[in-house]
Amino acid sequence: MPRFSTRLHGSLLAALACLALGNAHAAPKIVYTGTLQGAGEVVMELDAQAAADGVLNGRYFYPKTGVDIPLHGTAQALAEPPPFWKRNQPGNTAAAETPPTAATWQGTLDAQGYRGTWTDARSGKPRAFELRRVAEYDPKARPATEVHNGIATFPEINAEQAPYDTLKLTGHAEPVGDEISQGAVAYRMWRDPRTQFPYPRLTRHPDEQVRTRVNHLLEQRHWQKSLGALQCKAEAYTRMGDFPGAGTLGNFDDEVITVTWLSRALMTVTESGSLDCGGAHPDNHFEPYTYDLLRGEYLDWNRVFDAYAPRGRGRPQASATLVDITATVQRTLAAAEAEGTTKDPSKDGCASLWPDNLVLGAQAPGALSLSVSGVGHASGICLGTLALVPFSDLTPYLKPGGQAYLATD
Repeated sequence: MPRFSTRLHGSLLAALACLALGNAHAAPKIVYTGTLQGAGEVVMELDAQAAADGVLNGRYFYPKTGVDIPLHGTAQALAEPPPFWKRNQPGNTAAAETPPTAATWQGTLDAQGYRGTWTDARSGKPRAFELRRVAEYDPKARPATEVHNGIATFPEINAEQAPYDTLKLTGHAEPVGDEISQGAVAYRMWRDPRTQFPYPRLTRHPDEQVRTRVNHLLEQRHWQKSLGALQCKAEAYTRMGDFPGAGTLGNFDDEVITVTWLSRALMTVTESGSLDCGGAHPDNHFEPYTYDLLRGEYLDWNRVFDAYAPRGRGRPQASATLVDITATVQRTLAAAEAEGTTKDPSKDGCASLWPDNLVLGAQAPGALSLSVSGVGHASGICLGTLALVPFSDLTPYLKPGGQAYLATD
């Protein structure tokens, strides 16, 4: 089964934090769907079995918002908290409770589903609910996130391995803007209105199977980032307002997604921004992802030229060829810095972070992009593309078949 890959950079931490929410109290889970009277459709996930003391944990969301609301209690009475900004409102008799309760789900939980009455703690108003069981899964059984040559391989978000998250994300993204074409290939941006940032999908490619496979990878990447954004929103229920990002989209809605190169052979998508769901520093990042449109997968740059030496787990090790290419660029940048002719003096000296924090991409009008990515907060000013190497300059280094990836049509 295919799995989703991304580089081991700062936004990986946000995605892992999102996945950790689903694995909290990791034990077999049961997923339910149905309706809450007067509120519409809901999706709920509960522990398949209560703890020895009878305690049951879970979460639920309304598809229109996608924000998880935690549940805690017993099968007969599950409590949900209010968001932190409602906990001290005048007249909120639940504010002094530990933990506070906004509403209680009371009913019958059996092999077919969960049905009963939801009661608002403040007004006492009851609403009937009826949910049917639709899936069961074990978060512990999902493949672990692995890192090989600097590529982190996430478990895929699908109905078998992650039914709750799949129900949360499926069917919400919509096409926005115009189709952008480059010869025989084209893409269009898609946007989930709940998380607001756009992400591309291929609309045309000579090989329909390649288009389908690459769009799956693009969708998975979009979904992973959307989970991160929705997790920030969900922290309105799990944090007490001491983190400015809690209950917001954590700046995911300001994320800049750019297609820097598109041909029938390659597509490079960059993600950049400053995500902030809490913590000492925001997640400032710049991350290029390049897709192989000849094979329908993430690009292995070693198919183009000798880029990386085998290293197993962890950050990839630049090959002698890549070191040679970057050394030439570093000398050129250093000379410009010495002459005071750099385009952006704030990035002077940033090339010294190569090759450890070097990430490759492709960029118009036809060049290999050399970028700084994955650095800590102190070096955040260096994030971004520092130099371009025209495709024609790579000719001496190309492997057999490598030229096919550098075609500009």
